[in-house]
Amino acid sequence: MNRFYSSLYAGLSLLLLGTLLWACEPWDLPGRKVKRNCEKPSGTIEASIQQRQVSFSIGSSSGTIDNVSWDFGNGSSTVTTGLTAMQTYATSGTYTVRATLANSCGSSSETTIIRSLTVSDAVAPSVSLQDPTTVSLNSATLPVTITSTGNATITQYGICYSTTNTQPEPGKDATVQGPLSASVNVAVPLSATALSSNTLYYVRAFAINSAIKTAFSDVKMVRTGANPVVSINTNAATAAITSATVGFVLASPGSPAAVEYGICYSSTTNAPDVTNAQTVQVSNPSIGANTTVNLTNLTPNTMYNYRAYVKSSSGIIYSDVSSFKTQIDTVAQDLIASVSFTDQSLLDASGNNNNAILVNNPTFTADRKGRANSAIMLNGTGSYFYMAENSTLRPTTLSISIWIKPTTVDRRMQIYNKSRFSDGSAEMYSSLIKPSETIAGNITINTDIKQNSNCQPGVGWQTFPIDSKLAVNTWHHVVLTYSGRSARMYYDGALLATTDDLPASSLDQCPGGDLKFGAQSQQIPSYFYGALDDIRIYKRAITQDEVKTLYNQ
Repeated sequence: MNRFYSSLYAGLSLLLLGTLLWACEPWDLPGRKVKRNCEKPSGTIEASIQQRQVSFSIGSSSGTIDNVSWDFGNGSSTVTTGLTAMQTYATSGTYTVRATLANSCGSSSETTIIRSLTVSDAVAPSVSLQDPTTVSLNSATLPVTITSTGNATITQYGICYSTTNTQPEPGKDATVQGPLSASVNVAVPLSATALSSNTLYYVRAFAINSAIKTAFSDVKMVRTGANPVVSINTNAATAAITSATVGFVLASPGSPAAVEYGICYSSTTNAPDVTNAQTVQVSNPSIGANTTVNLTNLTPNTMYNYRAYVKSSSGIIYSDVSSFKTQIDTVAQDLIASVSFTDQSLLDASGNNNNAILVNNPTFTADRKGRANSAIMLNGTGSYFYMAENSTLRPTTLSISIWIKPTTVDRRMQIYNKSRFSDGSAEMYSSLIKPSETIAGNITINTDIKQNSNCQPGVGWQTFPIDSKLAVNTWHHVVLTYSGRSARMYYDGALLATTDDLPASSLDQCPGGDLKFGAQSQQIPSYFYGALDDIRIYKRAITQDEVKTLYNQ
């Protein structure tokens, strides 16, 4: 009975299962399990290094890679299912990195790849370039300062420069290496040489450290030096008897600027220079303008060669040579003293060394031709000048020519006086100016010589007065001529006083007194207030025509 029910239950179960299978979609039962097909992995270790931090990746990967086991070579490791990893090393150094590429197919399908790398705290160094300290025609020196080594040893640094590359580089452009002994933050001057003159260069500093990192400074533009350019203005040259004016023209001061300008001149060489000729320096000439230069103490009736010169750091540069000829001095015979004061000259052009000696700081002023610093200005309160006593100033016949420009004539003022200043002794000849005692508004000029005095003070004066109108602050020409028993006085070229009956035929010879101009004596100084100029003394009586020549000269 139980067997019957068991069979019936089994049959009903099969019938129910069949009905269910018939009612649903058709489906397949799982087949037999199949083994996975893996390709052997491969690749390379790539690394992006930022100081001690490294970003790793598997490059050129192929095959089946399910995971990567990383050994960073510093005792640290990790496993990633991706192809990248990050590692920060505690210290700088060289490390061997291993990456095992694995999959689920087992160890026979693993691949281990290896790479060695170096990490460091090093960064790019930093370097600065200062403005040039010197620039010449063919070189320039610029200080370079390493401000940071970038945590690594500096292997090279210096400057690189080019005329065409605005960003010069070492190895590509001209380079000057600096000494590796340089300290950080200490400027090291480096010089670029063999440069072309008057040329613009692009210059920058560079520094490379042991991490093979390169740094550059900003670029500086440096123009090399250029020679100055000078010339002479031949149209401005004029020559007098013992002086001349020439024109100096500065076309360009050069770079670096010249340190001295001037004119060199000579009557003995066709190529005057600063070693074989006389020179006159020119101060602060204006670029492109004519600068008038006064040449003094020249020889009359003589040809002079002259040219401009300029001294620069590269040497001395000259202009072309030109020439002029001084005028004939028709009133040069028997000169015993000739002082023009041109360009502050105190020298006696006669050759007798009767040079002017200044007392109490007289100043210089413009002469009657407007030439600056070419006449003496006396202050009326103590300044004067003199020619030292000597036999040439004690002639037996005499002429004295002088230009005067009184600032005022409100009192007695000495023009010249030959006597001892301390006590007024050793008198020989004299001239003074004072207000007229007879005609209001006029002046009187008294000129005196000593005769038959036995050199006694105040005795034997022979006076030749002239009375005339005089405009103050205006130049006037005063001339005394004496010979034998005759004397003449000229004022502004005109003969105003004549004497032909003097008591003796010669001057008294009273040695010991200097020839003073603008003062009489210590007890009676009578200081002159105004300007004096162009003193000429002769040992003869010059003629009236010669006086007119001096007046018009």
